[in-house]
Amino acid sequence: MSQSPGRYQTSMAGMVGAMIVLVGCILAFVAFREVNREVPEVQPEPVDWEIAVSAAADAGHPVVAPSELPSEWIATSISFQPTDPPTFGLGVLTDDRKYVGLRQEDERRDDLLETYVDEDAVEGDPIEVEGEFSGEWQTWSDEGGDTALLLQRDDDVLLVYGSAPVEDLVAFASSLRTARSQG
Repeated sequence: MSQSPGRYQTSMAGMVGAMIVLVGCILAFVAFREVNREVPEVQPEPVDWEIAVSAAADAGHPVVAPSELPSEWIATSISFQPTDPPTFGLGVLTDDRKYVGLRQEDERRDDLLETYVDEDAVEGDPIEVEGEFSGEWQTWSDEGGDTALLLQRDDDVLLVYGSAPVEDLVAFASSLRTARSQG
C-alpha cells in the first residue's frame, strides 16, 4: 500500500482566524499585566546641606546658602570645591517638585548660563531681590521654561536657576546668606 500521508488542509480564512485569536491573547495578557502592575513612587533622597555649609564655613570658606528652606522643599544635591573664592552648588525640589539650583562660582557669566540654563539664554528685565544680596539681579530664560537670576559680585557670580516659578526663585535668592563659622 503506498498511500501518501494525510495533509492538513489550510485556508486563508483559517490563518486569519488563528492570527485574530493570537492577537486577542496578546492584548488580553498586556491588559491583565497593566491592571495588576504596581508602579513604585520614587521619593527624592534628601541631603543634609546645612552640615556641609557649616563645615565649609568652619574651614574658612565663605559659601553662600539659604538661611533655611521652606518646610516642604527638599535639598537633593550639594557640591563644594574649596577654591578661593569657593565653588558651591545646591539643588532643591520645591513642594510642587520643581527644581531650584544655586551656583556660586568664579566663572564668567556666559559660561555659567550656558552650563546651567541654555547656550541661547535670553536676557530679561532685572528683578529686585531682598536680603543680604539685595538689589537688582539679571534675569535669563530659555525656550524650555527655565529661568535664572544672576548677580555678578566682585569675586564670584551667584546664579539661582531652575524650572520653579520666578516667585520661588526670588524667594530663594532673598534667603541667601554668607555662611559664618560657628567656632
